[in-house]
Amino acid sequence: MNVLKIALEEGFSGQHVTVSVDGAVVLDETDVRTRLQIGLAKSVEIEVPDGRHSVEVQVEGVPPLRTEVDAADIKAVRISLTAEGRPVAVTSRERPRYL
Repeated sequence: MNVLKIALEEGFSGQHVTVSVDGAVVLDETDVRTRLQIGLAKSVEIEVPDGRHSVEVQVEGVPPLRTEVDAADIKAVRISLTAEGRPVAVTSRERPRYL
C-alpha cells in the first residue's frame, strides 16, 4: 500500500469541495478556506494500492477536475483554484510539509 496526500491549497474562499479517488469520496467539506499563513485549506491522506488511480475534484459551480496518478511514483496531489475559480492539480513525488 502507498499513502497518497491530497491537499487543497491556494484560492479557496468558502466553497463546497468534494474529492474522490477511484469513485470513492475521501473528502467532502463545505466552507473550504485557504489559511493564507500556510497556503493550505484542507488535506487528507489515504492508502491506495500500487497502480494508477483516478482523482476527481469537484468545486461547487465549476466543471470537475480529473487527473490520473501512479501511486508507485506520485505521493501527493496539490489542488489550487485559478483566479476564475477552476481547480488545477500539481502532482509531486514527495508529500508537502506545512507549518
